[in-house]
Amino acid sequence: MSDAPSRHAEPAREGIARQVATCAGPDADAYLSDLVVRDRDDAARQAALYAALDEGDTSEVCDLTIEEIFADARARNLLAKA
Repeated sequence: MSDAPSRHAEPAREGIARQVATCAGPDADAYLSDLVVRDRDDAARQAALYAALDEGDTSEVCDLTIEEIFADARARNLLAKA
């Protein structure tokens, strides 16, 4: 392992070593880098969720049924994947 994991407590170093041993990454540095990337991605998704919730809280009441709302969401999701 590199110097980075050696700065962590022994249980953390052991956990990192176990993850690397189970093919979670080629080495400790790659595994830790992947954790940082996933953490940033999670934070971005959480921020987007909170923004959507805030938008919903401040939006006006609409006349659409729940079925129409979900149909619109599904259609937008399909367009986003295209």
